[in-house]
Amino acid sequence: MKISAKDRMARLIAAIPWIVAQDGASIDEIAERFDYPRDLLLGDLQDVVFYVGVPPYTPDTLIEVTIDDDMVWISYADWFARPMRLSGAEILSLLAAGETALAFDNQDEAGALARGLTKLRLATGSDADTVDVQLGNAAVSALPTLRSASTDQVCVDISYYSFARDEHTERRIEPSRFFVDGGHWYVGGYCHLARDERVFRVDRIETADPTTEPFSRPAATAEETFAMANAPRVTIELPIARERVLDGLPFDSRSDGEGSVTVTLPVSSARWLEQLLLRLGPGARIVDAPASTEQLGALDLTGAAQRILERYGA
Repeated sequence: MKISAKDRMARLIAAIPWIVAQDGASIDEIAERFDYPRDLLLGDLQDVVFYVGVPPYTPDTLIEVTIDDDMVWISYADWFARPMRLSGAEILSLLAAGETALAFDNQDEAGALARGLTKLRLATGSDADTVDVQLGNAAVSALPTLRSASTDQVCVDISYYSFARDEHTERRIEPSRFFVDGGHWYVGGYCHLARDERVFRVDRIETADPTTEPFSRPAATAEETFAMANAPRVTIELPIARERVLDGLPFDSRSDGEGSVTVTLPVSSARWLEQLLLRLGPGARIVDAPASTEQLGALDLTGAAQRILERYGA
């Protein structure tokens, strides 16, 4: 049996308090109850749980795991017996993260999370309306549809607006990973149109219709990321007065000069780079770009400017 790191961690987190509550349990019983392969269970108990604790990681701050004659006992460290004290910022972070997950999760499976958030609010004296999490303006049905298709391993036909290319496309995708970045939901997976892995901002998906076609590729696991690790890199020098344009953009390196900033950042397409250069203004210039034009494509700043003017009717 092969399970993802995410599912494996979920099983482990669920198993630990159950073992403690049972005052010990057999390995076979734990494996059967949590659908946890025996070899993985033993490895996680010995190589993961045994090292869980808090600084300075002395014996009194680590969880203790005892395995003897196919029986497992777990004892929480003394530190875990202390009442938890959270700062206001920590409470707000927990509530925001919980509300985000609750809004996206299957409500039939979110009972424990909902109860935990209720207890947290009661402990702080706040009510359900204290924290209002808004993550983009995705269509009401888009996320549940994509999530259901991901669970069922079936493709979804989407109508998508690409801001970088300023165009609408019809695509068939295999949604396999969801994440939040910069206040927006994203879905990642294999795109049949591009014939490669792609990431889509959910609030730019205009329609999402599930199909009966099964995934043609294995679903992405929790370890897989959709960062632009393999994207071409471009080095740009810009006036320091325009550095605010870079807010929220990932970059590999940055160096400050006299009145200027030089950054190296991943670039997804020529269209995206054109729009970035236009936003940076005439003082920006490309210092270094990929040697292969096929990797990025030719730039057309004049054409990009004209497309932007046409979009706003200028």
